[in-house]
Amino acid sequence: MTVAAGRPYEVVIGIETHVELGTRSKMFCGCSAKWFGSPPNTVVCPVCLGLPGALPVPNRRAIELSILAGLALHCEIPEHTKFDRKNYMYPDLPKGYQISQYDMPLTVNGWLEIPADGGGTKRVGIIRAHLEEDTGKLLHADGYSLVDFNRSGVPLLEIVSRPELSSVQEALAYATTLREILIHLAVSEFRLEEGAARFDTNVSIRFREGGEVRWPPQSEIKNLNSLRALEQAVTFESQRLWEDWQAGGEIRTRKAKITVGWSPDTGRTFLQRRKEEAEDYRYFPEPDLVTYGPSRESVEALRSTLPEMPEARRARIRRDYGLSEYDTRILVSEPPLAAYFESVVKDGGADPKAAANWITGEILRYLREKGLRSSDIPIWPLQLAGLVRLVAAGEINTTVAKAVFADMWGSGDDAATIVDRKNLRQVSDDSAIAAVIDEVIAAETKAVADYRGGNKRAIEALFGKVMGRMQGKGNPQVVRKLLAEKLG
Repeated sequence: MTVAAGRPYEVVIGIETHVELGTRSKMFCGCSAKWFGSPPNTVVCPVCLGLPGALPVPNRRAIELSILAGLALHCEIPEHTKFDRKNYMYPDLPKGYQISQYDMPLTVNGWLEIPADGGGTKRVGIIRAHLEEDTGKLLHADGYSLVDFNRSGVPLLEIVSRPELSSVQEALAYATTLREILIHLAVSEFRLEEGAARFDTNVSIRFREGGEVRWPPQSEIKNLNSLRALEQAVTFESQRLWEDWQAGGEIRTRKAKITVGWSPDTGRTFLQRRKEEAEDYRYFPEPDLVTYGPSRESVEALRSTLPEMPEARRARIRRDYGLSEYDTRILVSEPPLAAYFESVVKDGGADPKAAANWITGEILRYLREKGLRSSDIPIWPLQLAGLVRLVAAGEINTTVAKAVFADMWGSGDDAATIVDRKNLRQVSDDSAIAAVIDEVIAAETKAVADYRGGNKRAIEALFGKVMGRMQGKGNPQVVRKLLAEKLG
């Protein structure tokens, strides 16, 4: 189902983003927070399983990271906060309640600036960012479900936007901008593919009918785990709501929002449940935890540690190194990548554009193919700078440089060492190249005749033969110049 251009309704979107915090241990116990990939139900203890007599102890680092995130999102940090019990029974919630925050969250009233539809920027309000514990994970099979409690108790920050996003594009811009900020803060790795970040997206439509503004109840799309899922689900559900209204469906009489899931296999949403209201969760203060009041001194101390934010870093890199918006957006998307680039240029003396091309090209390709993170690049910045300088000096050409890069990735050797070991230095001597061209012209009589007969593309075949005989070491510019001269 596709939303047509010039649709007769406005989409209204709010996003609740759940991100696991970058702590070593869980929210209220000493179990490791690095649960992904562990055998099921092995990263658990009586506290995160909620066994009788087990008492929670708050994770101080999780609180600090939550405040850091709030400060970066221009939130207020109230002087008093507390934890609450949110009661509901699900198979992946072993205690039968979740320790969360209700009426006194850790951070409130912030905003995030994103690229707006039609150009410029748009400020999206942040209602709150509250701290809670994650639940376990259900694995559904044919006719039964399995539960893995390893994730239960991992610190989770829920960031709630105001319903101020007016298109799928703005929703994607919001999610992308938020991800960049949290990664730059080292608050969260935001690894959607591991379930360490998820979106609950509230979607509604607003339109005029009969001279009145209609704003039917919304749908909450739960647990979207990729930007692609966010894009597809919001597009589908907004159009479904409109068609249901036009058909006189249940949306015309429904008073509250519903919760739906998203099936990427069918490309459709499906009803999960009628949405509970706050009173249905029977919130009350967590009796095993005291209230907490962050001192103003501690808040300001955390504020002083805020790093350069992504947008500011992009602007500085564009200004200082003359890179395009495209290059800077890719480089700054991952902090280790941006730091790597700046080291290649500042410490290694490489040309900024050439360095950016290698990083956004070969390095990212190798990382994707080998399933590595941007912090795992095995080639040191000074080594890449050495390779860039060899190309700039005409010592090797681009084709040879890619082969040298592959060797560097596997061996760890410097580019110059590999070039000397394999005798790969570029030949630029006119007489040496001319001798090889004479041999090719004598051997490739058909291609020569084709070229002289008017098929100018035939020179590419001759160029390839020359480079082949020279094992790729001929200077391409010199080869092309002499070849054209000898062919007449």
